[in-house]
Amino acid sequence: MSTATPAPIGPVDLAVIGFRGELRQGGIRDAVARAVDRGAVRVLDVLLVCKDDDGSVRMYDAESPEGAEELLGFPTVLPDLVGEEDAQAIAEEMDPGTTVLVIAWENAWASEIAAEVRELDGQLLVMERLPHEDIETALAAITSQASNEEGS
Repeated sequence: MSTATPAPIGPVDLAVIGFRGELRQGGIRDAVARAVDRGAVRVLDVLLVCKDDDGSVRMYDAESPEGAEELLGFPTVLPDLVGEEDAQAIAEEMDPGTTVLVIAWENAWASEIAAEVRELDGQLLVMERLPHEDIETALAAITSQASNEEGS
């Protein structure tokens, strides 16, 4: 197996996810593993920061594929993309008794689209993630409107 890491070709996201208390990793780990297995994402790096009730900080940084495997259950592609400086900056903003998971992934599902955009000399002008709450509100309005139309 080659140790060379191919450069990401799809869009890359960095998610910073906060949890109250200790992170129960099983569910998150399994969800990420399923996305990797489906080929939807390729995990580049992962970092876990815990701030205890007394304010002390513990960091688990996947500085190697093996470290990521211990944290996630599988290796990452670009370990140490997110590092100790990032963890320290995050820890400063955290409330005591919380945990933050930082995960960088390539949206592998979009790599063909990204390659075609580059091939055509195109460039992404805007990309924005819509908040989940906005989508729920829109879906509720559509459902309500459909129910009103059926009742008329």
